[in-house]
Amino acid sequence: YNEYKSYLRNVVEQNNTTCHEVVRLSKQIASSLSLIGCSFTFFFMMFHKKYKSFTNRLILALLLPSFIVPCTCLNRNFYNQDDNKTSDDQHLLNKTLCIASAFIFNFGIVSQRLIILCVSIYLLLLVTSAPRFRYLELSFHVFIWSTALMDSLIPLYSNKYENATDWCWIKEFKFQMGCYYGPMLTFLVVEICIYAIIIKKIREEFVGADRIDPDRYAWYKKYIKPIYYYPLVNIVLAIPTTGFRMYDNFRGHHPGDKIYCTLLTLHATIFPLWGLVYSLMFLLDVDTRRLLLPSILCRDIYNASIGIVSSSRLNSRTHVFGNETRPTPSLNDYVMEEPLLDESTKIQQPTVDMSTNTHVTA
Repeated sequence: YNEYKSYLRNVVEQNNTTCHEVVRLSKQIASSLSLIGCSFTFFFMMFHKKYKSFTNRLILALLLPSFIVPCTCLNRNFYNQDDNKTSDDQHLLNKTLCIASAFIFNFGIVSQRLIILCVSIYLLLLVTSAPRFRYLELSFHVFIWSTALMDSLIPLYSNKYENATDWCWIKEFKFQMGCYYGPMLTFLVVEICIYAIIIKKIREEFVGADRIDPDRYAWYKKYIKPIYYYPLVNIVLAIPTTGFRMYDNFRGHHPGDKIYCTLLTLHATIFPLWGLVYSLMFLLDVDTRRLLLPSILCRDIYNASIGIVSSSRLNSRTHVFGNETRPTPSLNDYVMEEPLLDESTKIQQPTVDMSTNTHVTA
C-alpha cells in the first residue's frame, strides 16, 4: 500500500513516469481485485455447496486458473537484469523463481482458454443433444489439464522462459505464437462459430417459436442460462490482447508511441482481471443474487455457526469402546431412544402399593 501511495504521489506531483511503470501498477491492481473476487466466489460456492451442479463445477474450474494467473502477476521482478549488482547465488535464485512463475503463468492462461472452449462445446451439446455429464466432465478435465501441461512443458524443455520486461514469460516470439497465440486464436475462431450456432438454435426454439414448452424452458434456465454469456465475455476480453499483439508484430515498439503504451496497458490490465469478471458474472446471477441478500446471508451464517457449535459439543461428549468411538450417553439420550410402542403392546411396569408395601402387577 505504501508503494502504491508513493507511486501515485509521484504521478500526480512530478508526472515523470514511464509506460512500463504504469503497466506494472495497473497489472498489480487488477490482480489484487481478481484475487479478492475469486476468493470470495470460492468461499461462497463451498459454503452453499454449489459445486454439486455440473454447470457450477465448470465455473469453479474456470475460477481456478483465473486465481493462479493473478498470483504470478503480483510477484516482484524476480529476474534482475543488472547482473553486476547481484551475487551468483541471488541471480540463480531470481532466475529460478522467474522460470517457475512463467511456467505457472503459462499453464494458467492456457487452461483458462481451454475451459472456455469446453464451455462452448458443452453449450452446443446442450442445445443439440442430451450429453452424458459423467463422461463429458471427465473428458473435459483430461483434455484441459493435459493439454495445458504439455503446452507449458515445451518452452520449459527448450529453456525459453525468462524475463519479458514486465513479467516472466516466453521471451522468443516464435514460441509465443506456437505455444499460445496461434492455438488461442484458433480456439477463439472456433468459439465464435460455436456461439453463433448456439444463438441460432436458442432463437429458433425460444424466440421464434409459436409456443414455448414450459419444461424445456425450465431446463434452459437450469443448464444453459447460468453459463450462456461466459464465451461471449471471453471473446470481448480477448479483443484488446489480440489488438496489442497484432500492433506490436506489424508496427513494433517505438519510443514515445502512445498507441503502443495504451494497448500494452489495456493488455496488462485485462488478462489478470478475468477472474474478477467471472466472479461478478456468477455472483450477479438471479439465483445467486438472492443468497447475497443481507437477511438471507445473516440467516445462513447463523445456521452454519449453530451447526459448528452443535458438532463441537457432540465431539466433546465422546468416549472410546475398544477401537470404536461412541458419544457419551446421558439421561436425555436414554429418554429419546425409548422405543415407541402402541397402547396394546406397551409393557406396564410394576407399581408399589404404599398401604401394604407390597408389589402389585397390573
